[in-house]
Formats: sequence, C-alpha cells, structure tokens
Amino acid sequence: LLEKTKSGLLFYVKGVELLWNDVIYSLRLIGRALQGYTLQPREVRTLRRSFKDIITFIPFVIILLIPLSPIGHVLVFGAIQRVFPDFFPSCFTETRQNLLELYESTEYTEVVIKETWQEQVTRALQASLFVLGDVAKKALGGASGNSAEDDDDGNSNSNGAL
Repeated sequence: LLEKTKSGLLFYVKGVELLWNDVIYSLRLIGRALQGYTLQPREVRTLRRSFKDIITFIPFVIILLIPLSPIGHVLVFGAIQRVFPDFFPSCFTETRQNLLELYESTEYTEVVIKETWQEQVTRALQASLFVLGDVAKKALGGASGNSAEDDDDGNSNSNGAL
C-alpha cells in the first residue's frame, strides 16, 4: 500500500513538473513570436497542447481535491475519461510520463572510464596506427587515383552496395 501511494504521488509530482516545464517553454515561444519569429508547426502544436493542459489542469485538480474515497475518484475519472477522452492534461498521461523517463535515462552523463595505464597506452597506439594508416591510404590513393584498377575497385564496391 505504501509503495502504491509513493508511486502515485511520484506520478503526480512528475506531471506537475512536466506542466511547469511546458508553461516555461510556451512562454519562451510566445516571447519569440512577439519578437517577430515565425514559429515552426511543431512549436505551434506545443503551444496548443500546453494551453489545453493549463485549461484542463484546473478542473482536474478540483476533482482531485474533492473529498471522495479512492473508489469514488476512480469512478469519477473513469466516467470523465469515457465521455471526454482529452480531459486529462497530457503531462498526467502514462505516455508522456514514459517519454520523460526515456529522456532522463538517455541523457548524456559524464562517464568515467577506469582503465590501467597499459590499456590507455594500447588504445592510444591503436588510434595513432589507424590515423597513420588512413593518411598513408590517402597518400597512396592520391598518387594512383586515376588508374584503371582503382576505378574497377570503386565500381565493384558501389555495385556491391546496391
């Protein structure tokens, strides 16, 4: 019971956080539009979604604050969802919450690679050998770039790729 309560509360906290971020982003977009910037269709959709979320957030919170039993809330929200499927703010949907989790899990974080000095030297040597080999290939390829043998290899590679 405690875990369900904690996960439910976390769901609403993330939803409010998403709504706040949407409002801030929308205010920036409105500011850019007022300065004469033409909004992209994606940005216009974001503004519309945020406006709808703000409008639907107010009755959503009122219904949440009405002192009903948990079963009463489930019945009320179930009935509302059947009659008005877009009633819930998008930031309080599982799809949007899952997207937030996906973005949070794939953020670029500072990765510390622990390797011994031998591994560091080996990796540096491999990289320098690769660079030297690439430079040598370009130098040799540039000197004999017009030969028939190179043209045949180029054609066979491009035909093989098709």
